[in-house]
Amino acid sequence: MKIHNAARYNAVIWFATLCYTGVNMLPGLRVTGVHFPRQGWIVAHPLLWNLGWWLWLMALLGWLWLLLALVWRYLPTQRLASILQLGLIIIATGLAISGGIVWMAMLPAAMMQTTATTLAPLVDALALGLIGGSALIGGAVTAWIGWDLYAHKALSRTWLWLCIGAGLCALPTPLLLPSPYLLLLAALAWWGWSISLVRPEREGE
Repeated sequence: MKIHNAARYNAVIWFATLCYTGVNMLPGLRVTGVHFPRQGWIVAHPLLWNLGWWLWLMALLGWLWLLLALVWRYLPTQRLASILQLGLIIIATGLAISGGIVWMAMLPAAMMQTTATTLAPLVDALALGLIGGSALIGGAVTAWIGWDLYAHKALSRTWLWLCIGAGLCALPTPLLLPSPYLLLLAALAWWGWSISLVRPEREGE
């Protein structure tokens, strides 16, 4: 697997996703204290809401692709640690996809019900629980793989701190949600890490 191809995809999709979220999705992501404005926005803009979550799913698949490419290229795949890492990546991906689909598909439907004030918090709780669990596991395995790469001296150690930092910033997500700020910092660090891998000569190819 070509790491620089995965890195290019990540650099583009994470930039597009973060920009799109900041410009088009913020009214729908305000979970606390603004139910009726949020409800009105989601009901009025279902296409913007759905497109945003499709972008997040594509960004998540980019994260999966790049981590798998790094493990395959630089770490011994026969060792128990690599097998555990691959398993954790798959679990984190499944949880994140589930959380994104819950918010993408269930929340607009809940917002159109007469009992939206009761249903929407339940949908939010389910989505946030899945996304928080994914961020915890995904952050742990990202930092773990970053540290393994650091220990194996596989890549520039300076840039590897972005990978490790992205994972560590994502770790406390379940305790902080619905506050997204540390998770946003993790996403920015991952984007910077992806940019550092874009050029093939940085990975020795």
